Amino acid sequence: YQWQSILNGLTFYNITGATDETYSAGPLMADTWYRRQVTSTLNGNTCTEPTAAIIVTVNNLTAGAIGSNQIICDGDNPAELTSVSPTYDGTVTYAWHSSSDGIAFGPVGGASSETYTPPALTADTWYKRIVTSTLNGVPCSKESNIVKITVNNFDPGSISADQTICEGSAPAPILSVTPTGDGVFSYKWFRSINGTDFNEIFGALSETYNPGNLIADTWYRREVTSKIGSNTCTMVNNTVKITVNNLDPGSV
Repeated sequence: YQWQSILNGLTFYNITGATDETYSAGPLMADTWYRRQVTSTLNGNTCTEPTAAIIVTVNNLTAGAIGSNQIICDGDNPAELTSVSPTYDGTVTYAWHSSSDGIAFGPVGGASSETYTPPALTADTWYKRIVTSTLNGVPCSKESNIVKITVNNFDPGSISADQTICEGSAPAPILSVTPTGDGVFSYKWFRSINGTDFNEIFGALSETYNPGNLIADTWYRREVTSKIGSNTCTMVNNTVKITVNNLDPGSV
């Protein structure tokens, strides 16, 4: 026996060492034809005939890519995960998978399009796409790259506490329960004379705030911003009220 193969369907060449009755091909990257030359020797006379050729069809598939890593605020919706389209020979289908640790992935129910828009997230989540090409009833699957949606989780802490002071005196400093969580924190302080409409106190950028002397009831609150890369997320603390005990002593 002598096995032969061909890549273009025109000229067969001998496969070195392939002289058994059967033949196991190695990994293939392209459609390949095979046939076997059979030689019979009788009384010194040799006769050779080839078998019919068969073709091994290779279902070529590249998974394409998805993009891209994002950073969002807690509870926000990520942007759509876009696609560099795969290339394939058969009929293609898609299945999206997600993970809470970047290692163990599971299918996302109903996510079978080329692109995918995740729902609002409250924790870091990883995504990948599995592309399957089916040709002549044979499915072949490949995975895309993995993208990570980073959720900027933080607790803005709180400020304390309500106070009552005499008219014209200074309240004690407004203290802080320090924010915790992701990112680098920055602060802005706001005040109001009616408890509803707040205006920024320019220059008040520290974690705590020390009001000056007051002659009327004043409300304060703090805005905490967490920054990761170019992403910023902002939360507002509770409100504290400085009650001023206004007194007109009358006259004698």
